[in-house]
Amino acid sequence: MSDTAPLVWIGAAAIVAAVLQLRRAWSLPRRSAVQNGIAWALMLLGAALALTGDGAWGLAVASLAGMATASLVLAHAGWIAPASKARASDRKAHMLPEKGEPRHIGRRLLTFAMTVPLAFAASLLAALGARALAGLVGWTDANGNALALLLLPLLWGILAFWLLMLPRRRSQLAYLAVPATIGLGLIFIGGAV
Repeated sequence: MSDTAPLVWIGAAAIVAAVLQLRRAWSLPRRSAVQNGIAWALMLLGAALALTGDGAWGLAVASLAGMATASLVLAHAGWIAPASKARASDRKAHMLPEKGEPRHIGRRLLTFAMTVPLAFAASLLAALGARALAGLVGWTDANGNALALLLLPLLWGILAFWLLMLPRRRSQLAYLAVPATIGLGLIFIGGAV
C-alpha cells in the first residue's frame, strides 16, 4: 500500500457520505440549501482528497465508490416505492401536450437548435480559445490539444444545461454569445502572436 492510499480511501468515504447526505437532504419535506450544501461540499472534499492521494486513478476509484452507493440508494428507493394505480398523464411525463393544446413544434426545434449545434459551436470556440491561451503561456501543442479535447464536452454539457434552465430566449442568446466571443477573441489573439 502506498503512502497516498489513505487519502484515496478517506476521499471515497467522503464521497459515499456525500451521496447519503444528498439522499437524506432530498427526502426532507422542504428543500434545505444548507443540507444540500453540506452534501456537495463533502463531494468536493472527497474528490480533492482522492485526487491529491493518487491523481486521476484515485479520483476514479473514489468516484466509483460514490456511483456504487448512488446505485444502491436508487435501487432501494425503487424497490420500496409503492406502485401507482394511475397512469401518468403525457403532460406530467413531459412527452406530449394534452389534447387540444398546441404542440409548439417551432419553439421546441429552436430550443434543440440552441442547445445542440449552437451550444456545441460556442463550446468549441471556447475550447479552441483555451487552447490558444495555453499556447500563449508556453504550453506544448500536445498539452493544448488535450486541454481543448477535455474542455469541449464539459463546456457543452454545462452550457446546454444552463440554456435549458433559462426562461427567455434573450438570456439564452447571451449565454451562447459570451463563451463564443471570449473563445473567438482568444483565438485571434493567439493567432496574431
